[in-house]
Amino acid sequence: MTENKLIAAIVNVWFLLSLAHSTSAQGRSPRLAGGIPVQIGDFPYLIASVHPEIRCTASLINPSWALGAAHCYIVDSERVNPKDVALIAGIADFNQTRLPSSQIRRAKSINIHPNFEEVKISGADLSLVGVNTPFELNEYVDVIQVSGSPFLLNEDVQCTASGWGDTSTTKTNSHLHKLDVVAVQSKGVCHGLTTKERKNMLCLKSDDGKGLCDGDSGGPLICENELVGVAHQVYIERYKYRGPSDMDCGSKNIVHTYMFTCPYLNWIRAHVRNVPPKPEKCFKLSDSAARTEFNQSRHLKVDSEFEDQQDPSI
Repeated sequence: MTENKLIAAIVNVWFLLSLAHSTSAQGRSPRLAGGIPVQIGDFPYLIASVHPEIRCTASLINPSWALGAAHCYIVDSERVNPKDVALIAGIADFNQTRLPSSQIRRAKSINIHPNFEEVKISGADLSLVGVNTPFELNEYVDVIQVSGSPFLLNEDVQCTASGWGDTSTTKTNSHLHKLDVVAVQSKGVCHGLTTKERKNMLCLKSDDGKGLCDGDSGGPLICENELVGVAHQVYIERYKYRGPSDMDCGSKNIVHTYMFTCPYLNWIRAHVRNVPPKPEKCFKLSDSAARTEFNQSRHLKVDSEFEDQQDPSI
């Protein structure tokens, strides 16, 4: 991210444009505006991650492991104590957690990716939270498969975002919402980012009035029934910024981003063995794009712009 092109924070340098709802941070965070409420069991893999100072969303990828965002477990530049984090499954509303369908677990461990950089966009913003007692899987609580397949390059992909984020700039939300989105990996949609930054991220196509929100941090991006991304943060290019209102929910000028899980699969798999290994390529061309390149007699290298970048997996 070049300093003269992007604003990655409005008030201070700590993820103020992040998707976490934090009582210790100030500034504008994104909200799942334009989404629709869902019922218990609609998204059985969704986990409400609750800390006294931070509210986030996570995904159950194994009965003992939830995948989320690293910045959800940092307060004042310090990692939170796992004992202070509760993971709640089988609910649709924060105000109704004592239900026959709900399960509550205390975190046993919080594993933050070793390359996480707190003040950077695309800074390995991933975490794995383990629990002492595995969740019991049923119709209300279940796991989501993490994708091990390459993502289409320069193509619109229909996906679903979900989380407990707020639904408007001024309204605090406690109910789980979902939002149909279009995810893209391209210079045009992830505009203003460097090649290295784009390699590890997916961006949402602008849809004025709709977007990620406070509390959605760590929530999953689901495409073809598999998890491909973790809600990261939003940004705006400097030349487009006119004032705080530009950071309102779903503003057409901000770009909503997810950490792309594919480049980090080997790190995730080191903790959670049922996760697939990282494929040789994390991006691919559509059949039509591949045929076009072939017909134009170009040397087909699907990931060519990303190949010289360091593998983020550990």
